[in-house]
Amino acid sequence: MIPFAQKIRLYLLASLCGLALVACQNKPIPFHGADIKGASYGQNWLLTDQSGQPRQAKDFQGHLQLIYFGFTQCPDMCPATLQRMQAALDLVAPETLAKQPTDILFITVDPETDTAEVLKNYLKSFGSHVIGLTGSQAQVDAAAKDFKVYAQQSSKNSKMFEHSGFIYLMDKEGRARLMYAPETSAKDIAEDLGHIVAEGTW
Repeated sequence: MIPFAQKIRLYLLASLCGLALVACQNKPIPFHGADIKGASYGQNWLLTDQSGQPRQAKDFQGHLQLIYFGFTQCPDMCPATLQRMQAALDLVAPETLAKQPTDILFITVDPETDTAEVLKNYLKSFGSHVIGLTGSQAQVDAAAKDFKVYAQQSSKNSKMFEHSGFIYLMDKEGRARLMYAPETSAKDIAEDLGHIVAEGTW
């Protein structure tokens, strides 16, 4: 028969092991993007996609979304970012994307130039996951404000725009979760997407 004192020690040891196991299971995932969980980004926008269909945030519920603001006349950063987002999806296992569909939303900051037709032609080379969004100037300004995005025409007669280059990751409920700096690699974004789908809580 095990002495009472030894039973207590064994019980305490088992309890500590159980707590350690729970702690390991609840260890936060080291995401590459900045955690913006709880921020109210991207909840109240209304725009038009490249097929001329009206779109709003709730239309994409059920899908993860990588969202980026740019413009089709952008010579470098915008196309490079679109390529990087598509490359990130290409690095995610097909069965993972089948389990959790993911869209890339490209929202123009230059609606005067970037009509639905212009976006449709421009985005053909960036993959089937990319959805272009435009609208009236007021609608685009409202969307940029909703995501706290800075966008300003370089000069009155210029077709160039200065704008923030962050990528926003929205969960399947349409809530902002991660924000990526412009230099974030496709590999890092893909790893985060894999973690998110594996967690099943997004």
